[in-house]
Amino acid sequence: LAPSPEPAEVADLVREAFPHAWRVGLTTIHDMGGAAAFDAYQRLRSLGLLGIRVVKYLPIGMLDEALAQLQGAGFDHWLRVAGIKVLAAGALGARTAAMLAPYDGEPENTGVLTIEEEALHDVAARALAAGLPLAVHAIGDRANHMVLDVLEDVGSLGEGRLPHRIEHAQLLHPDDVKRFGALGVVASMQPIHATQDAPMADRYWGDRCVTAYAWNSLLRAGATLAFGSDGPVEDINPLLGIHAAVTRRSVDGSPGPGGWYPAERVTVWDAVRAYTLGAAYAGGMDDWVGSLMPGKLADLVVLDRDIFECPPMELAETRALATMIGGKFVYSEF
Repeated sequence: LAPSPEPAEVADLVREAFPHAWRVGLTTIHDMGGAAAFDAYQRLRSLGLLGIRVVKYLPIGMLDEALAQLQGAGFDHWLRVAGIKVLAAGALGARTAAMLAPYDGEPENTGVLTIEEEALHDVAARALAAGLPLAVHAIGDRANHMVLDVLEDVGSLGEGRLPHRIEHAQLLHPDDVKRFGALGVVASMQPIHATQDAPMADRYWGDRCVTAYAWNSLLRAGATLAFGSDGPVEDINPLLGIHAAVTRRSVDGSPGPGGWYPAERVTVWDAVRAYTLGAAYAGGMDDWVGSLMPGKLADLVVLDRDIFECPPMELAETRALATMIGGKFVYSEF
């Protein structure tokens, strides 16, 4: 029954969040929120107070508004509309993620689809006609398979344009792993989900977990990985995600030295690339950010240790000492 905050109040609250992001080394976020968040970012941008770069995906309920705005129209490297967010099915914890076979121990439960294939096809076609790709939430293997089928059918925006992306892609049928690379669909994944969800995944997916959170398999199949946090579901600190991607272990060391399904671990370089250039590519920002090169914007972070040389378990303890956005230090302990 509490009233929703006024737009100006939302903008003020967003501003209060910027320092929390800077302290963990974040310079850009990909936001999947609704109209209130979009309004707040636009207000702050117009005032020159947007303290972090925002790649905005608008929910399917705002499709008509997004089509009116068009991709990137009136925006820049501080704020850009990059696509339409669609929820295709449920989640692992509630056992509503859409599955090709029933959940272990629940022979009647294969999860639920929240949008039918025909409806998703219609949304994709309308968005693509206006130059907007899709970012589709899909966790179970049936949901991922359906989304890949739709994206294969509707096609992409063409060379050098914004790519489609599947959010989470947590469980894939083995035959679908190679389709991400072949179709140019970005696997937008959150490494910390693997270490947090492993006990649930083992319980409900069983042996199918061999292709769960399959980062290394996707990379070897030519897919682009874009790593993130899924905040506020998980901690926004990217170093925790890098630790999870490299070790497949929780910060307490479980499930053991090899990690959970260790064949899907990736190198520190691959994890960093997924958090930087991979994420920039996914949001159409790779001409501006994502790597430190002449001509790009000076977004960078100074860490308290060399993460390419330190023991892997130390990755979770790594801290950002300074964060720079556009050549200006927005946070510094020096």
